[in-house]
Amino acid sequence: MNITKTKLFGGLAAAAALLAIGAVTPKAANAVFSSPVQVMNTSATSVPNLDTEKLARVPYQSTYRTTTCTNVTNCFFAFSPAPSGFRLVVENISGIFELANNATAPVTGLIEGSNFLNTFGFTSTNGQIFNGTIMSGINQPTHMVFDSSEGDPVAFVYGDYPSIQGLPSFITLSGYLENCSVTGCPTIQR
Repeated sequence: MNITKTKLFGGLAAAAALLAIGAVTPKAANAVFSSPVQVMNTSATSVPNLDTEKLARVPYQSTYRTTTCTNVTNCFFAFSPAPSGFRLVVENISGIFELANNATAPVTGLIEGSNFLNTFGFTSTNGQIFNGTIMSGINQPTHMVFDSSEGDPVAFVYGDYPSIQGLPSFITLSGYLENCSVTGCPTIQR
């Protein structure tokens, strides 16, 4: 009877071990759903994987040319404002100025919004003589932000301008317009 008990208990122990192994073996999961789901994403209607704000940027470039910088020390330049619903971000200023042939200093100036909340100063190169006058230039990176409520960006440029101007002076602002319906255009901390 001891042999029979040993075999019986040994068989029960083996069966229990097999049941334990079967309980921890992973099984395939079957999902329950009411209808199949299909995801379609063709290249024609792809989901943007870049910064959406960058995709909504509109290139901006505004140039103001003038031939009225004569017999003055201060010349005025005005640029296109940000349209309603957009924010203007200026990233570069460039320009060229005709100075009197006896000018000893480069032009200096500032750009600001018409409400005077945003000011950026600059100085041009000393310039080169061209056609009897000095041509002085600027090409400078900047970062200025103008909301549409701030009016036109304007520049005041100081220099020794000629008594008779032969070539126009100009300034170009370049950057981009930010679409406020995409970015929200949070208030500028000043």
